[in-house]
Amino acid sequence: MLASFLSFLQSQQLIPDPQKTTLLAVSGGVDSVVLCHLFKQANLPFAIAYCNFNLRGQEVEEESQFVNDLAQHYQVPCYSTRFETKSFASTHKVSIQMAARTLRYQYFYTLLDRYGWDRVATAHHWDDAVETIVLNFIKGTGIKGFYSMLPLNGRCIRPLLFARKKEIIAYAQQEKRSWREDSSNTSLDYQRNFIRHKIIPLVHQINPNFEATTQETVEKLTDVGRVFQDYVNNIKKDICFFKGDIHYIAINLIAALPWAATVAFELVRSYGFTFKQIKNLINTNTTTGKIIYATDYALYIDRKNWLIRKKQLIDQLPKEQAVEANTRLCYCYNHTFYFRKYTKQDYSVKKIALIAALHYDMLQFPLTIRPWKHGDIFYPLGMQGRKKISDLLIDLKVPMAIKEQVLVVTSNHKIVWVVGYRIDERFKVDDHTATIFEIAVSLAL
Repeated sequence: MLASFLSFLQSQQLIPDPQKTTLLAVSGGVDSVVLCHLFKQANLPFAIAYCNFNLRGQEVEEESQFVNDLAQHYQVPCYSTRFETKSFASTHKVSIQMAARTLRYQYFYTLLDRYGWDRVATAHHWDDAVETIVLNFIKGTGIKGFYSMLPLNGRCIRPLLFARKKEIIAYAQQEKRSWREDSSNTSLDYQRNFIRHKIIPLVHQINPNFEATTQETVEKLTDVGRVFQDYVNNIKKDICFFKGDIHYIAINLIAALPWAATVAFELVRSYGFTFKQIKNLINTNTTTGKIIYATDYALYIDRKNWLIRKKQLIDQLPKEQAVEANTRLCYCYNHTFYFRKYTKQDYSVKKIALIAALHYDMLQFPLTIRPWKHGDIFYPLGMQGRKKISDLLIDLKVPMAIKEQVLVVTSNHKIVWVVGYRIDERFKVDDHTATIFEIAVSLAL
């Protein structure tokens, strides 16, 4: 086991600096006990981290003491914490298992940052990887779901991924190591346990070597996945770009191709959109103006492009921002506004969209800055009649993702400036202007 362990560490480059401490996630079960023992035998420095999820009562207290004793036996630091897992799961509307996973990794990475360590090691083995593959397949997955449990994932390493569970138990017995049994591992209330105790034994009736053949399959699919990801990355370079906080995808360049839905999903999956949502967009002639939502992001259809941006929490935004005559700077709606007065002879009008030069004597203070609303009208510079702002934005072909962020400056309920687009004819600088009020804005876009 030790030789295989060292070989796996080297082949996967899991510990580039053997002098640096690795944080081991230890529960007291046989897997993490063996992980500690192998690190000790390999003379690799390590520390132990233990998490109490407040789910198993007295059993956890005994488990915690066991882990502390283990740390003392190996003469290594031991860090422990206690979580209110059920409360976290309820608040964030996630499963107990997902809550526990989120909490423990947050804790592990906090310890890494605090002590300057590079990596945390978990005791996942190949049987865990097989269970994950089966679970992903049952729930629905892409190709990554077949090799999602990697030996190295960011700052997390899995040094036992080469080993089977039965090999780990045999090694622990050979080395006369004791461990704790987690009673929750037998509960069929957890999906992973149901797969372990019910589904995989049935699969063994068809293929007794299921774990070994799965390993071969994963090796092949991993290579296929790498080829696919390289291809996606090349497409990404051609059709994706950012403007400020908006991700643009020129979807028209691939929409007619037979694999468009799969590739498009890969391009946007990190934002939380589902494959079903993306497939529906690709397979239907969706018109400009349609919006679909993930938890935190919105995807806008704008002619030949998809635009993705973080959803705005409208209820948390101020309804309007007041601007007095002596205001010099204000920050609102993620934009910075600058205000200054000039005499006409000291000023030359700048033809810049983000600067408005206004007839000071026509203004009534305080001015207000607010989002535009449907029904807003103004008199665009150079026009005799009035126009709805919604029509102006349509004429200018402003994408929906940007349109909903457009602001206006008003004076006595009259729109003075559609910020970044057009000032009002009634407030323009003319031959009768003595003083100019300049507004400049630094946009978040």
